[in-house]
Amino acid sequence: MTLTMPELEKMQSVDIGAVDAEELPDLGGIAFDNTLTPEERIAQLLQMAVNPYCFRVGEVGVQVEFAEDGPALQDTLADFLIRQKSGL
Repeated sequence: MTLTMPELEKMQSVDIGAVDAEELPDLGGIAFDNTLTPEERIAQLLQMAVNPYCFRVGEVGVQVEFAEDGPALQDTLADFLIRQKSGL
């Protein structure tokens, strides 16, 4: 799944306070396929979450924000998936 910059900017600008939490995808119970490459797991996550910046875990709404000078989303998600795999 390839996202354009305007699509990412639109997703990033969502106000989680204005979104019904029940409408957000719940990522709390996701099991990742460890046979996939990190890139494939990230693509799988993006397909399930629809908006990588706004989702929920159980009953808690989550909005992800990044600093302009921070790491790339892909790097951050890859690090997250590696930590999940190792049980951290």
